[in-house]
Amino acid sequence: MEPRSSCWIAHPRDPRYIEDMALAKDGRIVLIGASVIVIGAGIKLAAPLLVPVLVAAFIAVVTAPLVIWLCDRGVPRLLAVLSGLLLDVAAGAALGFPLAAAVATFTERVPEYASMLSGQMEQLELWLAGYGIRLESIYDFSEPTWMLNLATNMAQSAASFVSQMVLVLLIVAFMLFESTGLREKLARIATPSQIGDLSSAAHEVNTYLVAKTVMSLLTGVLVFVWCWWRGVDVPVLWGLLAYLLNYIPTVGQIIAAVPAITLALIQLGPGQALVVAAGFGAINLAIGAVEPRVMGQALGLSALVVLLSMVVWGWLLGPVGALVSAPLTMVIKHTLAHRDGLRWLADLLGPAPKPSGKTREQSTDSADELSRV
Repeated sequence: MEPRSSCWIAHPRDPRYIEDMALAKDGRIVLIGASVIVIGAGIKLAAPLLVPVLVAAFIAVVTAPLVIWLCDRGVPRLLAVLSGLLLDVAAGAALGFPLAAAVATFTERVPEYASMLSGQMEQLELWLAGYGIRLESIYDFSEPTWMLNLATNMAQSAASFVSQMVLVLLIVAFMLFESTGLREKLARIATPSQIGDLSSAAHEVNTYLVAKTVMSLLTGVLVFVWCWWRGVDVPVLWGLLAYLLNYIPTVGQIIAAVPAITLALIQLGPGQALVVAAGFGAINLAIGAVEPRVMGQALGLSALVVLLSMVVWGWLLGPVGALVSAPLTMVIKHTLAHRDGLRWLADLLGPAPKPSGKTREQSTDSADELSRV
């Protein structure tokens, strides 16, 4: 290759210019990939610290509009923040106390369920033996250690949740105090366009969380009523589980249905388990039909991205990461959408566009933006 002078300027069609641009593009892709890996490793290591902060941040995002609204109407900031905290504590108590009681009840009944399951396995072995099929037991159901471990893990998770809520509420209190003066701070350090981007992202997340909370509450109530009516034990637990897991789009309700249907199979038999499963399916279909009308395009993510984000954030941050995977990915998508050269990534994260008579020139412009990355 010929040496280049210090004042050498390449023509866009010069092969050397094209080669340099290709190398720069490859280097940028490698740099982005390495950055993602390093950031992911840091998040994984800092998960015990990040989880309470993230939960507090989302609670504060939902509560802050109320606090700001009260302050704008002359309510003292301390009283406004205390009102928001009181609302958060009431909501947490309404969720935490019934959940703890339901987990305790389920734990007490585990030996009874194990005995039922052991009897059903014996009947299954006898029935198969009548057809000349021998079924060797994989688990010793007379000592149901797996069910006891499940109940113990549920109890420990509930206790850990209650203990961390104290720290979460403390962080929420400080965030709410800061939220009242956040607009003045941003006005001094950010441009109007940046403030608009932040406000838009916060509004989208707030709208999504409020709408999702309403739909999750409706889902939990319907599941509770259905399980109670069909005679499934501890219906409060399955209703609360459906409420919590409904925050995971697409697959949350499928995960929530599995333990309730399993208990119905053990407690009531295969026929009633199918009825319970049909009820869960009907609830999911009904909520799936109503939810898009209530939430509109608040999520703005494709189904595949939602599933992958749940897996990735769940691996990085644990169960809480799976619950908040959708709003976290929404924030990332919103950030990419407002960065020149990265907007194509935001488009990839979003749902498939509806046919809208897009011109060939517009499609070419989008392709050109992607090719420049």
